[in-house]
Amino acid sequence: MEKVAYIVIGGAIGVVLTVILQTAHITMPEGMVMQDKAAVTASADMTMSQAEMAAMHQHPPLAVSQDAPVPIVTHLVFPDPMGGYNVQILTRNFQFTPANINRDPQDNEGHAHIYINDVKYARIYSDWFNLPASALLPGENQVKVTLNANNHSEWSVDDIPISSTVSVVVPE
Repeated sequence: MEKVAYIVIGGAIGVVLTVILQTAHITMPEGMVMQDKAAVTASADMTMSQAEMAAMHQHPPLAVSQDAPVPIVTHLVFPDPMGGYNVQILTRNFQFTPANINRDPQDNEGHAHIYINDVKYARIYSDWFNLPASALLPGENQVKVTLNANNHSEWSVDDIPISSTVSVVVPE
């Protein structure tokens, strides 16, 4: 019953945020990025090969064109009653374009990358993703979503990637 309550609450929050993001007018001062500031920490269990893999998956920042509105991202993570977690990605001024993957960057389009404890986990081509329970460790996990251009560069403002990070605590 508790999982159902989480899903209902998570769904309601998702609907509210979707409506707000679609209707709100957000004016951002020059050089400012809307980004969650939660610290992203690597897992103590990370092996050297995982750390090396994480470093290989770093993509260079790609500045948002001054002529384009700044993309904004936030996301929700809530338990899926069938197992794992659902990740809902809420964007503004950004369009998922999976058909354009590996092509030249176009303003405010592309895909997302999801990181678990600072290690790239997957590419995401839409606003929903099912994260298997096995992807998270017992205890606190950092789940980060970045917005990426068609060429995989991270969209950024002043070299700061446009991203959202949330903590997910898995019972031990």
